[in-house]
Amino acid sequence: MHRYLAIILIALLLVVPCADTSGQDIYIGPRHSSGRIHLTPPTLEEMQKMVEARGESHACAQKSETRLYNIRETQSPLVVVSPTPNMYAYDILHYKIDIEIDMGSEWIDGYVEVRARSLVSGLSYIDLTFTPDLNVTAVRLNGISQSFSHTTEILTAYLSETFDTGDEFTLKVEYNGHPPYYGGGTGLFFDYYDGRRVCNNSCEPFGSRNWWPCKDFPFDKPDSADIIITHPTYYGGYEMDCVSAGTVVSITNNGDGTTTTHWFEKHPIATYLVAIVLTEFSQITQSWEYAPGQFMPVEHNHFPTISPDYPYASTMYMVSHTLPALDAYSARWGLYPFYDEKYGNMHCTFPGMEHQTMSSIGTFWSDEYVIIHELAHQWAGDQVTCSPINHMWLNEGFATYSEILFYEYHYGWPTAYFWLMSYRYINAGSSYVEDLANDDVFDFRTVYAKGCWLAHMLRRQVGDSVFFPAMRYFYHESEFAGGSASTDDLNSVVSEFYGSDMSWFFDAWVYQSDQPNYRYFYEYEPDTTAEEGYLVRFFLGQDNNEGPFPMNVDIVAFAGDYDTLYRVWNGTDGDPYEFHLPAPPDSFQIDPDDEILKTVSQVSPSMHIVTGSLPDAILGEPYSITLQAMWGVPPYTWDKTLGQFPPGLSFNEETGELSGTPTYETTSWFRIVCTDSDSPPNTDQREYIMSVVPGFVIGDCDGSGEIDIDDVVFLINYIFSGGPAPDPIEVGDADCSGEIDIDDVVYLIAYIFSSGPAPCE
Repeated sequence: MHRYLAIILIALLLVVPCADTSGQDIYIGPRHSSGRIHLTPPTLEEMQKMVEARGESHACAQKSETRLYNIRETQSPLVVVSPTPNMYAYDILHYKIDIEIDMGSEWIDGYVEVRARSLVSGLSYIDLTFTPDLNVTAVRLNGISQSFSHTTEILTAYLSETFDTGDEFTLKVEYNGHPPYYGGGTGLFFDYYDGRRVCNNSCEPFGSRNWWPCKDFPFDKPDSADIIITHPTYYGGYEMDCVSAGTVVSITNNGDGTTTTHWFEKHPIATYLVAIVLTEFSQITQSWEYAPGQFMPVEHNHFPTISPDYPYASTMYMVSHTLPALDAYSARWGLYPFYDEKYGNMHCTFPGMEHQTMSSIGTFWSDEYVIIHELAHQWAGDQVTCSPINHMWLNEGFATYSEILFYEYHYGWPTAYFWLMSYRYINAGSSYVEDLANDDVFDFRTVYAKGCWLAHMLRRQVGDSVFFPAMRYFYHESEFAGGSASTDDLNSVVSEFYGSDMSWFFDAWVYQSDQPNYRYFYEYEPDTTAEEGYLVRFFLGQDNNEGPFPMNVDIVAFAGDYDTLYRVWNGTDGDPYEFHLPAPPDSFQIDPDDEILKTVSQVSPSMHIVTGSLPDAILGEPYSITLQAMWGVPPYTWDKTLGQFPPGLSFNEETGELSGTPTYETTSWFRIVCTDSDSPPNTDQREYIMSVVPGFVIGDCDGSGEIDIDDVVFLINYIFSGGPAPDPIEVGDADCSGEIDIDDVVYLIAYIFSSGPAPCE
């Protein structure tokens, strides 16, 4: 009877609906755009010209150059780069920006309404970021004036009533003045183009506070925003158009020489992505079919003097490349996130910026990569925004890698590979921006180029079948969709799809500088264990400034007319491998397809400690491991020169054995030096980190501390639905077969319901 119960239970569990983590239902397509544009692949010469024109001055990367200069020269107020504690006490729901812009005097006057929800009990004040260079004339709560302080970039409103968790309220800030502008990425500014007056803004990452009061950090996006701009109907004899995010609600001629243009963004939006450009525009419209019979408007707002008939002008590339890019990115990242609103481009008087649903584009950027890069940000940066800003590589690295995906989708991998290699920089710093006040948030080599390679290497390490579904889920279905995320958040999603923790990749590549500098050597001899062939002892090491870069590495062995590919795990400063070849090896090639940002050199064989990382010890259980060395003259002697072993373990300096019974949980670091018997002797040293961990119970798949039906459900979801893996993975191997499969499910059911043997008994 219990056998039938187990079979029925398994059948029921297999039909339990599980969360669809494939992300496939998000992507609709690829769809052909109305009047689809067929692109002609560029020649390698044309690609090289684009690379040379781009240089290291990527249009997007120029956003911070002037800003950094002015901060360092103290020509602007000290930028507040971290939220105050109070900013975590309430949640922004909606912004209403309602201002009038005087183009002649460069004066703005109006108000911002902030609708928010308290996250704490007894909320009595609100902190907003707002430049002290603008004048706050009143702060109101329900129409009643509130006291406030505003001497730095923090505007604090002291509320006349308190709010408890879940209470909603609307605060209105009235203000006016000349918006300050300190250069790239710092606010709203006035300019000219071909004699026409232009008002536009560039605010990434902390410039929105220079023209409207807000919580100027991407961790708290409003659910929606109204952008209402009253502006001259004509200025200098030219009709003025106001373009912004979302969709137009109304354009009202006020009869007094002014017009009020009302835009509404119904999706969450980071403050720095709120944009306006106010000038005379001409408009070219296109239509993109994102689903059968469903079309989205695509609008290109260009300065009237820059026609798409001008070759190598940005207007030409707006028209020719936007629809193909929407096709390519929807195929890879999932459907364009704002398909129910619009997408478009608008000319500006600065290099460019990925403003939500309407990218700002400089005027004469002759290369197509600008158009496709800013569009890619609608996923990487707009739909999911890096937070905190230290993780800017999530925005810029993935947008830059999207350029490669565009070329791969439309032209094939050889063209994409050429563009990828143009972003290959050796000895670049960490992609994580440590000091927001002084470091370049938009550093080309580390944030853009190395960030691009991070995305590429992640794809190659986990495979397309994991990478693209994981990214589609990240952008569209995860808890971060429409919000913000850090590197750890991306790691959590990719790890879930991959089936094991990917921290080994993110910890090394995002936070460490440089790259693995692989060095290898080998020796071979006839294989005495086989009838013919050769045994190759191969050593692959890394020479890095900060630490190893754990990676799956492809190695191609060439032996006469024979060649074969091995994929090995290289997780330490150096690891040994053994290969069997039918003939003596002629040469080896490391990472032949350039899937890793690296350098490679072959070195002469030398004595090395070949034991890599040490396995964890289990508290209270006997432990033993013997360190190994190769390519020296035995016997070897061993010595610990720095650090400490876990309490309870001892080290044999003659044999290299570390053994004993650990007495308490800890993580220990130590350095081992090995010396051989050559004359003069050769030495090698290696550092180890070793942990003593508590024991785990085989069968406790969900980590609850007991074995029950929840563990069965957990294991079925892992095996059949791509659910999270047991942690550690061994706890799922209930029958100790060495594999996790349906037999382990049956084993657990028998144990739980039929008094079967305990897991691994």
